Formats: sequence, C-alpha cells, structure tokens
Amino acid sequence: MDVVAVVGGDGTVLRTTHLLKDSDTPVLTVRYGKRGFLADVPPHDYTLAIDRLLSGRYVLHEYMRLLVQVEGVGGIPYALNDAALVTSSEFRGKVSRLRVMKYYYGSVPERVLGVVGDGVIVATPVGSTAYSLAAGGPIVDPLMRAIIITPLAPISLCSKPVVLPDDAKILVEVRRDSYPVELYVDGVLISRLEPGAALAASRAPKPARVIRFFAEDYFSRVFERCL
Repeated sequence: MDVVAVVGGDGTVLRTTHLLKDSDTPVLTVRYGKRGFLADVPPHDYTLAIDRLLSGRYVLHEYMRLLVQVEGVGGIPYALNDAALVTSSEFRGKVSRLRVMKYYYGSVPERVLGVVGDGVIVATPVGSTAYSLAAGGPIVDPLMRAIIITPLAPISLCSKPVVLPDDAKILVEVRRDSYPVELYVDGVLISRLEPGAALAASRAPKPARVIRFFAEDYFSRVFERCL
C-alpha cells in the first residue's frame, strides 16, 4: 500500500494506526465524526486532498508513539495518544497506589512521583490534548518528542504532571497495597494489572506517519474548545 485513507473521527484514526503496527505506510485523514482533532481534511475538501496527494503537494508528519509493555501481556499496540492505568471498574471509588520511575539505558531507576488516586496517564505530545489535558496535563506541540506523565485525580498536592525527554524509559509499578488497575491504550481496554505488576513505556521504534495538506493550525484547533 502507498497510502491508507481514513474517514472518521479520532477514534478511527487511532484504531487504524494500531492495525498498521510497524508499517511505514502513511495515513491520509478525512474528518467525518464527532471528534476530528487528528484528521485535518474537512469532508467537502476530500477531492482537493486527493488531487494534492497525487501531485505530491503535501507534508508528511511523523508523530511519536509509545511502546507499552507488561509482563505476560502480548499484542499491546503502539500508543499514539496515551497509555492509562485506571483503578479497576470492579473497585471504582477506591484509590490506586502507583510508583512512577524513569531510567536510561544502563542507569539506575529514579523515582519521579508517587500517585495515590484514580491512576496515571503516560502520554505522547499528540496525546497531550486528549485524556491528559482533561486531567490537567500540559499542552505539548505534537511534533516534539517527549513523554508526559499526568496523575489522575491524585489526593496529594505534590502529584503534578511531569514532562520527560523521549529517550527516558518509564516504569509504573502497581504497589502491593494498591487496588488492581486497568490498562487502556488509546482508549482501548487491554488488560488488568494486579498489585505488584508493572508497566514499562518508552518511545516506539516507529512513529505514526500522517499526511497533512493544509497549514498547521494546531493551537487554533486546541483553543476552539474554549469557545
């Protein structure tokens, strides 16, 4: 395939990148849904987009994704938006107790923060305007390479969002005194993690490649939500 055309909202784009896995095939996005933040081509401009595609008049953006790993859990897709650990639905209303650490190749893990609350979000710059933003995380330009850690409803005033470099390895441990948590990748339920389990997240080896035809209006679209 030379190009995959996606017609829909953000969820459709996210599911498509999951299906493409390690493929280098770029994605053309046509906005047709309730949420179209990742899709930049309005429905009435699809013919213009096709003309520009065939004539090579476009920009190819590469968006960082996350490689998410949990021991004993296979088939976890790369996260374009985020990986979230949330208190299990069976124990909703109870708090999870998580320990977030970072390390680099060959280094000793360093504690970043502890979270006692509803969970934690590990997000990409693209995902900084999704679940992470709703939880109070920062807005990060999508073409940057960084990893955003955003606590979910923490009960401690010291648990604040943290932005880390993209070469950091993130380890989120579910403490032994925690309730179980559920892992969601880009909004899709993947697995349940019991106390003592851990999630590892790092920059994925392959970015998501998305075709853009129009001038980037990222922040304009972000702040349209304020109206």
